[in-house]
This record gives sequence, structure tokens and C-alpha cells, in this order.
Amino acid sequence: MTLHRGGLQRVSPYVWPSLTVKALLFHEASTAAPNVDDVYVSSVVPASNELVNTGYSRVTLTGLASTYNTTTNLWELEADDVDFGALTGDTLTTGVTGWAIYAFVTNDADSILIRSYTGAANTLTGDHVRIAWTGGIVATVAEA
Repeated sequence: MTLHRGGLQRVSPYVWPSLTVKALLFHEASTAAPNVDDVYVSSVVPASNELVNTGYSRVTLTGLASTYNTTTNLWELEADDVDFGALTGDTLTTGVTGWAIYAFVTNDADSILIRSYTGAANTLTGDHVRIAWTGGIVATVAEA
């Protein structure tokens, strides 16, 4: 799991609820290797790494809220779980290896990466493809 330093520097808890935050999926042969210094969606080259599949499209996150947790002294950036819907691979080997969420601006070159994940490939079987947040928390941010 990667939290993108550049994204968190640009996305404050105060503006989080008003952002358009989207999610995308990486396909099974993706070579995306997101790291903390990646700032923009174009850094993970979605043109060659993003899933291309019937029924797939990027999803806008809902339920954005920010809450200050006085016990942990952290801001919690919250969102509802993401559901890309039921996806079946266009070929028998079509699958996903990860995802990225980002603050949408106008295009991939200026939209800001917030968090991403890459791992083992999961074949699309017709089940819903989801990103679930523990306790609804996408990220936590410490006070400066």
C-alpha cells in the first residue's frame, strides 16, 4: 500500500470533502510500480497499465468526510467503499493487480495521486470488484 507524499501535501483534511476523488484499476500484466514520490496519475502510466475491459470505468468515491480523532491526534480522511460493479474478463486471463485513488483535476497529467496498491493478480470472475477501507478511513494525516 502506498500513500503518495505529494498527494497528501496537496490534499488537506479541510478540502477533502469537496474534492472529486476517483479510483482506477491496474490490469493483470501492469508494470505500474507506484512509489511515495509519484505525484500525478500520469506517473503510473494508466494508458498502458489501466484495466481495459467491457463494463469497466473509473469510479468516483462517495461519502467523503474528514474527522479529527482526538484520541490519536490524527485527521481521518473517510470515504465509502468503492464498487466497480460485477466484472467478467474479456479473456480468460483478464484480471487486476491493484488500484489507485486520486484527486481529479482535469486530466491524468494534473490529477493528484493519493493512495495506491499493487499485488498478486486476481482474475475477474463476474463478482463485484471492490476497494474496502478499514473503518471507512482512506488515509490518516498528522498535524504539522
